[in-house]
Amino acid sequence: MAGKINIIQKGPSGTVQYIEGWLKKNLCEFYFEFGGGDTVAIVTVPAKDKWDAAYPWAAGRREEILSFVAEQLRRTQAPTSTIVWEEKSFRLVQK
Repeated sequence: MAGKINIIQKGPSGTVQYIEGWLKKNLCEFYFEFGGGDTVAIVTVPAKDKWDAAYPWAAGRREEILSFVAEQLRRTQAPTSTIVWEEKSFRLVQK
């Protein structure tokens, strides 16, 4: 996988893009918002049963792509945070 992420911030929310490819770019886009308390940010993602329909070019790769996106966000935006997984989202949480 040779993907990259792009963050588009619009006030207290925005989108995180996962981009793969060179000539033909494939894109996954996820909504995020900043959290409160110990939550740095919440990123909303398609449920497992909706992933293949939402991103047919990435069918069967939900865990691989989301793990990459979450780790890149953690590493670049909140390096001391922990990733907390939920069914249709993940959170970056300061412990």
